[in-house]
Amino acid sequence: MKDLGTLLTLNGYKVVYTREDDISIHDDGVEGIRNQKISDMENRLEIVKSYPDSVFISVHQNLYTEPEYFGAQMFYTTNNSGNFRLARIMQGLFAQLQPGNDREVKLIDNGLYLFKNTEQPALLIECGFLSNPNDAENLSSAEYRKKVAFTIYSGLEQFFGEEVKNSKEKEVIGEAESFLYMQ
Repeated sequence: MKDLGTLLTLNGYKVVYTREDDISIHDDGVEGIRNQKISDMENRLEIVKSYPDSVFISVHQNLYTEPEYFGAQMFYTTNNSGNFRLARIMQGLFAQLQPGNDREVKLIDNGLYLFKNTEQPALLIECGFLSNPNDAENLSSAEYRKKVAFTIYSGLEQFFGEEVKNSKEKEVIGEAESFLYMQ
């Protein structure tokens, strides 16, 4: 989500990407899809852990078998006391962007490797459903993606404002594959 990274950088934040394209960052010489996936996740976790005073956000698009489901949804863990608050802030802002979005924040189990092993504030943001025709059309629009980036930026600003008054010394780690991707 390079629009978000640009917006954050222009406003004084340091942005570090775990990856900028939808490619694996597994170690050279690792063979087999499963082993490459494990290596990729371990390498991304090392990047996240190397910035302990940061916020980790992972931006995705949802996909479901039924096309009627729509809207952004935030997923959090209990690893950090700020996760639920960050999720609620983001969900509220996305509800303003997406009229009719009454989705609730959702606690994720320990099945997501990056999130179960991340101690700093962390949030998985599903920006909408590619299986919903309206969401898919919106998410294909550069203008709408800029609105999504501004929504996430605004949520981080609100979170940081509550967390550390008038301080922009926080770093943001994020993933910015092509905006329309599933991992």
